[in-house]
Amino acid sequence: MLLRLIATAVCVTVMTGTAGAQTQDNPFRFGTTLSGFAGGTTDSESTSGAAGLELGWEMTRRLAIEGMTLWSDPSANQSDFSVILGSKINLTRKRSGPFVTAGAGMYRALFDSLAGPLPPFYGDRLMPSERTVGRGTFDDFVASVGGGTEYFFHAHWAVRPDVRVMMVFGNSDIRWVTAFGGHLAYHFERHRASE
Repeated sequence: MLLRLIATAVCVTVMTGTAGAQTQDNPFRFGTTLSGFAGGTTDSESTSGAAGLELGWEMTRRLAIEGMTLWSDPSANQSDFSVILGSKINLTRKRSGPFVTAGAGMYRALFDSLAGPLPPFYGDRLMPSERTVGRGTFDDFVASVGGGTEYFFHAHWAVRPDVRVMMVFGNSDIRWVTAFGGHLAYHFERHRASE
């Protein structure tokens, strides 16, 4: 019994020391971010409000990997949802400053074809028999590029106005959607605006 207690104490001490060393030398020390997005989207047919969430992991001072969701309702009979995984690259070594983004993912458009006309990008892909069904869903590949500026106003909080151009690919055609607005971002690790 005594031998088990000693072994347990040694294991706990070694594990605690290892965890402390990993925290001090953690290459991912720049941390995790969570942000909310508010703005709009526009394409050749309409402009509408948009909202989204973004979760990111700052890998280095300049590079972050981010996953973004975006919801919009371009018309009374259409709602769009996209999920994009990509990178955010700071153009300066400072925390506050300009950045560029690039990513790819899935774009889902939901329609009620009985409530109004479909944009040609989707309407041309429907069979005549499908036009009378009512609700329809299109899942397409999307690529995104954009940029903006991040401004820290607190050790954890930053605002990020940005613009992204999304290219939705379907049936050998491309639908261009521009998302514009701003993020309110919370950085779980402390940062100084002057870093």
